[in-house]
Amino acid sequence: MRGRRAAQSTIGDNALDDVLDVEDFTTNLIELQKLAKMFTLVSSEIGVDTLKSLATAHPHSYSNLRMLRFLRKSKSRNINSAATRFVNCVKWRDEWSVDGLLSPDDMRLPSKTFQEIQGMFNVVVENTEGETTTIVLSADQWDTQGLMRALNDEETLSLDDFLLYWVSKYETIHKMLYARSLESGKLEYANLRCTLKDLRLSQFSRSFVNEVLPLWLEITQSYYPETSKRIYFVDPPKIIMTVWKVVGRFVKKGTKEKVVMVKEEDVRGGITTKKMIIKIEER
Repeated sequence: MRGRRAAQSTIGDNALDDVLDVEDFTTNLIELQKLAKMFTLVSSEIGVDTLKSLATAHPHSYSNLRMLRFLRKSKSRNINSAATRFVNCVKWRDEWSVDGLLSPDDMRLPSKTFQEIQGMFNVVVENTEGETTTIVLSADQWDTQGLMRALNDEETLSLDDFLLYWVSKYETIHKMLYARSLESGKLEYANLRCTLKDLRLSQFSRSFVNEVLPLWLEITQSYYPETSKRIYFVDPPKIIMTVWKVVGRFVKKGTKEKVVMVKEEDVRGGITTKKMIIKIEER
């Protein structure tokens, strides 16, 4: 096992033993040491037995592999920040009862409600063996106006319904990524492909931007970090920078750094080259 003796002399046997199951997934000894310290900090907040019990029951959500995503959220691998964010995630999952969301017995998001939201905000996950998992968002087809009409009619949809829809999607994605990580022996990420060709300014009403967008992005960015390695804005229209000024203020720096703008023909099959990539910050 890589550098175990050196790591033990730095952080102690017990802390190291708690994360050795993912030693081969870490990039170097320093990252392994930081993960061990993060495990200790998280355990001191929620309890070692509680954390291990949760990780056994729901490994895609609480295991050391998931913890590693929170650590990698920060380029500097800030241990205290990562531990705090992970603990906050555990508390949020408990408050929202996220662990039971995908159970057939969970009736918070009935099939009819799920299908109604999916009709307005369709998400396709391509999980072909041997290829990077791709999340396809046809954002230019999203019916934000229909959503706001439904939310205004409380008997139709609630904001919690909409947020639970996205939580269920991300839970499914992270189950896939966890399984693929175990198969490949490395931490697997998805590519996020967002089609924008027919995007319209009317999709970004004041009510949608102020009441829905911040909560939606807060959940996906705070509680599902390092889901994507790259975020492709495909065929962005001329209005993209106007839209980005509205949306970008809710997007965290680390997420912004993953965004690139490409043409449709350049991302078929998930293949891109540096010539095809234009970072949105350069526009």
